[in-house]
Amino acid sequence: MTTSHRLLAVVASLGIAGLLASTTEPVSARTVQDRCLGSGAVRVSALPSLDAAGCALAGRVVTDGRVSLVVPPEGMSVSGEGVSRSGAAPGLSIANTGGSVRVVHPTASSAISATSAAAAAGAAGDRRGEVVSADPPACADPAFNLEGNTWASSLRYHVNVSRMPKRLHAKTVISRIRTGNGNMRKGRNTCHKPRLKTPASHYLGRTRAKPNIHPKGPSCGKANTTNVVGFGNLSGDLLGWTCYWIYLSSRRIAGADIMLDNGKYLVTKLSSSCRDRWDLEGAVTHEWGHAYGLAHTGSGHGNLTMQHELAPCSTYARTLGLGDWLGMNQMYGHRK
Repeated sequence: MTTSHRLLAVVASLGIAGLLASTTEPVSARTVQDRCLGSGAVRVSALPSLDAAGCALAGRVVTDGRVSLVVPPEGMSVSGEGVSRSGAAPGLSIANTGGSVRVVHPTASSAISATSAAAAAGAAGDRRGEVVSADPPACADPAFNLEGNTWASSLRYHVNVSRMPKRLHAKTVISRIRTGNGNMRKGRNTCHKPRLKTPASHYLGRTRAKPNIHPKGPSCGKANTTNVVGFGNLSGDLLGWTCYWIYLSSRRIAGADIMLDNGKYLVTKLSSSCRDRWDLEGAVTHEWGHAYGLAHTGSGHGNLTMQHELAPCSTYARTLGLGDWLGMNQMYGHRK
């Protein structure tokens, strides 16, 4: 046999050996990474196929291209929602039932049309500083939308001011955050509605712990049962963002974190020459609404606190409109 023939024989034998090795490797070992798209982020559109393939998704990141969520453990859901300076602020919710991981949405049946019998809702009075003249006045607009989740007991939270804008004062900021919680929890309004029976909240002081939120995206991290309000450089026009985790069996909220934007737009005091600035207390009141179970009202309700877009140079969002109050009342009731 010539040298060239011997080389060809060796190459052929190596090729056959390699082929045999590849065909004897377990199919599951070779394809599981491909079938489950590795261990990186998963697009929302890919969830049904990955779920059907039996992929382990708890702990994986799911994204719609903007908002990202870490899939919680079995029996929990996670949601992210916020408020913006302009335009939509779309949120995202993922539920892990154990049998499936799927995208979920706010309870559409909880929405009430703003034009449906406002007089019957007792729309007396109105709020100061109405800002969207084309939309119904705050106390004549009964629109609300619920996430379907509530707190079973008191909400205990910390505040992290480490990334707060240096132009603001920590004592004032914490005061606004605490007041914003009271605005939503107690149902403060100028529509002559009584105080709500929402479970008590307790401010536990400052913390070095960060909200379980990454500002880019933004994204909600792993499930947790602590509640932290902090600051970060939120994407786009966002003024605030809330992530909250739910026990599916009871629909009780396990934990909620809030991040406020640390850019130039949020202020604790509006000047007489205000332009292109937003009230921090109004923004955090909105975010507390998410933390307590309220979803966005949708377009056409610009005078309500839970509208997805806040108007500048106004404190109107500090007090609840009729729809905001009705939504909280449906979840928690009011004092007679």
